[in-house]
Amino acid sequence: MQPRSPRRTAQGFTLIEVIVAIVVAVLCLTALAGVFGGAMRSAAAADELARLAVAAESILASAGLERPIVDGSEEGSDESLRLHWVLTVVPEPTSDDDNPVRPPLELKRLTVSVSAQPGGIASSGPARRFELSTLRAVPRRDP
Repeated sequence: MQPRSPRRTAQGFTLIEVIVAIVVAVLCLTALAGVFGGAMRSAAAADELARLAVAAESILASAGLERPIVDGSEEGSDESLRLHWVLTVVPEPTSDDDNPVRPPLELKRLTVSVSAQPGGIASSGPARRFELSTLRAVPRRDP
């Protein structure tokens, strides 16, 4: 009589184990894709706001240099950058009205609002708008 050889145990994974592993991997990859997609949208929105801030600073810096500072509103667009802006100039109230000596300068509040036109970098989200305000001392027009 021959001795019986020990039965070999099967090595490897069952079909159920393989399917469960694939499902878990797909769920993890789906979650990672959502995280990376959200990060990309946030980066695009931050880039859009930075672009609007630079444009607003540029418009405020050019006020008084490229165009005179006068009371009222002025608006414009830059089609290449897909920006629309509004510059508002109003006199800033001061407490020197009862002063017999009028200073040669008066304060003006300059406010610029820059918005992205549709079709910009982050156009899939809400419309982006950036507003800056500053005070400028300008020569007084009335003596």
